[in-house]
Parts: sequence; structure tokens; C-alpha cells
Amino acid sequence: MEFRTELNIPISDFKIGYNDPILMLGSCFSQHIGERLQYYKFKCNVNPFGTIFNPVSIAKLITYVSNCTSVLPDELILSHGIYVHPDFHSVLSDENEEMALIKINSAIAETNTFMKQARFVFLTPGTSVAYKSNKTGAVVANCHKLPASNFTKINIGIQEGVNVLIQLINDIHKINPDIKIIFTVSPVRHTKEGLIQNARSKARLINMVELIQSEYNEIAYFPSFEWMMDDLRDYRYYDADLIHPNETAINYIWEKFCTHYFSDETNVLLKEIKKIKLAVGHKPFSKNSNDFKEFCTTNLNEIHSLKSRYPNLDFDHEISWLNAYIS
Repeated sequence: MEFRTELNIPISDFKIGYNDPILMLGSCFSQHIGERLQYYKFKCNVNPFGTIFNPVSIAKLITYVSNCTSVLPDELILSHGIYVHPDFHSVLSDENEEMALIKINSAIAETNTFMKQARFVFLTPGTSVAYKSNKTGAVVANCHKLPASNFTKINIGIQEGVNVLIQLINDIHKINPDIKIIFTVSPVRHTKEGLIQNARSKARLINMVELIQSEYNEIAYFPSFEWMMDDLRDYRYYDADLIHPNETAINYIWEKFCTHYFSDETNVLLKEIKKIKLAVGHKPFSKNSNDFKEFCTTNLNEIHSLKSRYPNLDFDHEISWLNAYIS
């Protein structure tokens, strides 16, 4: 008997390798996958602007990056003693106005530089529900705990979403015409407005991406939402909040990601790196024992062997950790 519906999709015809810089932008799910890429030593820039959920705000960030536009002081808003910007997450805010500007403008400039040499960009919208500023009429990325009366909730329509995503694609290709763009709809449930609204919101996002793919054959789609909702499909794969995928679900989708996008060579290298990462996280019975020093020396030699084959891999942290117990 079958007790689950497996999602079978063709393996990607393009592959991600260790020499391919990757940019992840969007919801907290892109953060989860991006952090795993970083953990396994891929060149990955993860949400340099913090988590952003709606497609209009993601597209707006890309416009900033594409034009390398600097934010000006009069664009900042003081909220509860913190200088914030409506187009950016609070991770780029600060109590000091100048520091807030530096954080935002540095993120824009650095992402522009990174995108010029990136091979892949993953875009992960999470909701098509957004908030408009009543003062400017513009969709905001974050309300920054400002009064609710300052904003009006909206549903981003399918055609509006398609239009901003077309602009997003053009802006990305203006920076780097050779970059591969992959969309994935976040499996995180946005239940604040109710489950019906969440389902409709996700449906609009999926429809937007489908229409984009019908116009741009080179645009790819990774079905993380579908794996969560139609394959796993059980509350045991959610955190206690019943909204976010738990570690088991994230690991499952990560394994699908590896199978879908990595070559055999990349997966072999990933396993070698995983072995070293687990070794460095090992808690010894006695840190001063000869056995543990030998264990550290063995892993240090394995790192040097890996670096001789893949000199771009960064093992500085692991080398420092191991050397501390050998000397």
C-alpha cells in the first residue's frame, strides 16, 4: 500500500558545483537552505537584506542592487528609537542614523558585486499578501512595528506579480546576463490572516511563477512548497508553531535539493566535507589525550588533502579548532 504521494520530477539539466557562487533571496526558507550551503562550504550569500516575503519587495531590492542605488537619510524612519527603512528588514536598522545608512548601502553595494560573478540566484517568495504605506502608496517589505493605521493590507494580483517579476528578471540580467534564476515558493505557512488566505496567497505565487516560466524558458522552479504540502503532508514535519517546517522536513527537502542540483562529484565532495564538519563538532572524552590529538591530526591531514584538490574551500575555522588541540 502507498501511504504518501511522492513528488517525482526530472533531475535538473544544470548542476551546481563548489566553484559556483550562489545568491539566496527571500523568505526564511531560503535562509535554511542557504545556511546548509554555507555549512558545506559552498560560496553562498544568504539573504543579505534579511528575510523578505512578498515578490514586490524582493523585486524592489533587486532594483536597488541592479542600479547600485544608495539610500538617503530622508528615506529613513525613526521607529521606537531605531532608524529603519520600509524597503529593508530590521537587521539593517540601527539606533544611529549614519550606521543604518552604512548597513543598507553596504549591503546594496556588496550584493551588486557578488551578483556580477554569481552563477545562480534562488528567489523564494513566501506570500502574496503585502502592506502598502498609506503615506506613499508603496508596498513595504517590513512595517517595523509602526502603527497599523500607517498601512493598508493588500493582495498582490497575479498580473501585478508577473509584471514585477519580469522587471526583476531584467534587472538581474542587467547585472549578470549569464546567471541562472531559480524560483521556489516557501513552504512556510503564513497563517496570521487564516489558512484560506494562506492557500490563496500561495496559489497566486505559484501562478505568477508558472506564467513567468511560460514566457522565459530558462527560468527554473524548485518545488519546495510541493514537497512539504504534497509529499510530507503531516504535522509531524512542522515545528511546534505548526507553521514552520521542522528540522526533519528541512533535511528532507535539502536532500532533494542535493539530488536535484548536485553532480556526483559535488555530492562526493559534500560527504567528505560533512565528515570533517562532524569531526570538528565532536566532543571528546578527554581533550588532552593522545587519542584525541591523533584524531585532530588525522582530520587536519584530511583538510589539507581536500584543499590541495579544491584550494578555494575555506577551512580556516576548522583548521584553527583542530590546531588548538594538537599544540
